[in-house]
Amino acid sequence: MQKQRRKWEGRTGLAAIFSLVLALGACGGGGTDPDPAIAPFVGTWDAAVFTMTSDADPSIVVNVLTFGAFWIRIEPSGQYTATLEVPGGRGEVGQLSIVGSTIRLDPSSPATARPATANYSFTSADYLILDGPSEFDFNLDDVLDPAQAHIELRRR
Repeated sequence: MQKQRRKWEGRTGLAAIFSLVLALGACGGGGTDPDPAIAPFVGTWDAAVFTMTSDADPSIVVNVLTFGAFWIRIEPSGQYTATLEVPGGRGEVGQLSIVGSTIRLDPSSPATARPATANYSFTSADYLILDGPSEFDFNLDDVLDPAQAHIELRRR
């Protein structure tokens, strides 16, 4: 468990979480105009459920929340900050966009983060579910393995 936690200290951005993702400081408005498609997502969301399931062996499921709390703050412009709260962890900052039933995260920081997509659905105005492809180091070999992320978020 301690070794896995150390792995996550360097992988707190959504690229490692989502590739999809997510993955999660403060987010500034930056003068960017609000995007009406983003309106239902605006706010700060806390993960109630966050699991990663191995593509190679679907019986392997990791509860990411055992490593720390995950939250994401989304501004009306679509700018976001995502954080997995682990010791020494860093967040991810970027731009969120919506196309149909897909959410896309384009990180601007950290530099190594990659864009991620996920299907989304709202079970209520304040409960959001994200499902999509991701990566996770299941066997602690410093190689990210293909995975599926499932994240349930509750608005604060």
